[in-house]
Amino acid sequence: MGYVRITVLSYKERNVLDENSRVKFSLSLEPAFQVIYWSICWLLFFSLLIVALETQTFNLILIFLTILVGILVFYGLGSTLRIKNNSLNLSYYRGIRNKYIPLNEVKKITFSAKREVSLCLNQDKVVHIYLNIKNKKKFYEYLKKNAPLIFLEEKNKWDELSKIE
Repeated sequence: MGYVRITVLSYKERNVLDENSRVKFSLSLEPAFQVIYWSICWLLFFSLLIVALETQTFNLILIFLTILVGILVFYGLGSTLRIKNNSLNLSYYRGIRNKYIPLNEVKKITFSAKREVSLCLNQDKVVHIYLNIKNKKKFYEYLKKNAPLIFLEEKNKWDELSKIE
């Protein structure tokens, strides 16, 4: 006759488990593309400002530029990396461009000294994502704690220089 052990989790413990299954980090765009994207946003914003100061009335161009700047900023700030159901969900522009990567396909994750994070997959593919320093540190700590099977590597900036020579 076997014994069955039943563990009853408190409400707070169940919430911690739920929060760990759904984690969200803010992604950055590729650095070159990010410079171009935000330059266009700033160009449109200052065009809006010039039109507003020159005309000093509401007109169709002012309304159009306001809506366009608002849409670009809204979608530009909406890139996220979510860890949900044992997969990474890369969502750029508030879900317009999505990419799903199961965690069991990730062999190694390399963190560079800058913002780049490289995900090495089983099929010898490499996916590059970009996180700011704070999100990169949180992502590293989360993976170290919750995904011990994934090899985490911190790339030193001097390692990159040795490859050039």
